[in-house]
Amino acid sequence: MKAKELNKKKSGLSFNSSLLLIFVVLFVSIGLMNNNFLNPNYIINVMLKNIIEIGLVALPLTLIIITSGIDLSVGSIMILSAISGGIAAASLGSVPGIIVGLAVGVACGLMNGLVVAKLKISPLVTTLATLFLFRGIAKGITSGDSVYSYDFTTFMGNQTLFGLPISIIIYAVVAVIFCVILSKTTLGRSLFAIGFNENATRYSGIKADKVLITIYTLCGLLCAIAAFIYLGRFTSVKFDVANTLNLRIITVVVLGGTSINGGIGDMKGTILATLIIGVLNSGLTVLNIPIDVQTIINGIVLVISLIVYSILIEKEKNKRILEVAAMKKT
Repeated sequence: MKAKELNKKKSGLSFNSSLLLIFVVLFVSIGLMNNNFLNPNYIINVMLKNIIEIGLVALPLTLIIITSGIDLSVGSIMILSAISGGIAAASLGSVPGIIVGLAVGVACGLMNGLVVAKLKISPLVTTLATLFLFRGIAKGITSGDSVYSYDFTTFMGNQTLFGLPISIIIYAVVAVIFCVILSKTTLGRSLFAIGFNENATRYSGIKADKVLITIYTLCGLLCAIAAFIYLGRFTSVKFDVANTLNLRIITVVVLGGTSINGGIGDMKGTILATLIIGVLNSGLTVLNIPIDVQTIINGIVLVISLIVYSILIEKEKNKRILEVAAMKKT
């Protein structure tokens, strides 16, 4: 049998299809239990708006994890950017606040990238250290006090355009850009190559250090943009609000099917996982489920998704083995 014939006979549920099915089942089930959940205003202004910051940062973090890296400091970068920009805006105005917020995010990401790429220190160790470093700086420059929103962040977090919040439009545009980056560009192909075998990638002529520095810096930039939206939505932030953000963002990426071992990942999966987390969080809230129970349910969904992912990946490997064997026979 020819390989083309085998390809035609391929069937079954892909991982992204599984995620989509989970999303639909959760959405419909919660909607049937409480009709308020299906209200368009609730969907847009509660379910979707509440996941924008996590969703934005999860996009570049997907690129990092595909390379077999990790960034545990994303939440701390986001909050430090928000705090730094807020302090600058309070003294100098919105424009300096924007510049400082972006500069801090980019600088933090660049620092992570340089340490990982040039000093060859493990991404886990590097970003665990910078997590505490950035959080400590945020606490130090505020003395533990809150920092408040300013004009630009209020616009980013609360303004609407064509009936949709600006933050949702920004996320949609950025998500499309990252889908293109991962699936259609040389940079995207380089990420998978680095994740499979970084040393072999270097010998093949790909400038792995430059790629790593680029994606960590890009992650810092997206953390800063998410910081503007976060500060605008909540009107104030403190240094310690990032304590749970890091793991929540990583959870979205892993739930979306990006392998923590590197070399495997898909931006569409990350986007679907973001929506699933949004449905879970907002749905369980509208059903008046206690926060402790919500955490348990989120964990169960993640574990089930990872089991499904493992099964599907194993099936895909077996299919490829069969294809190769069939091609050899022909």
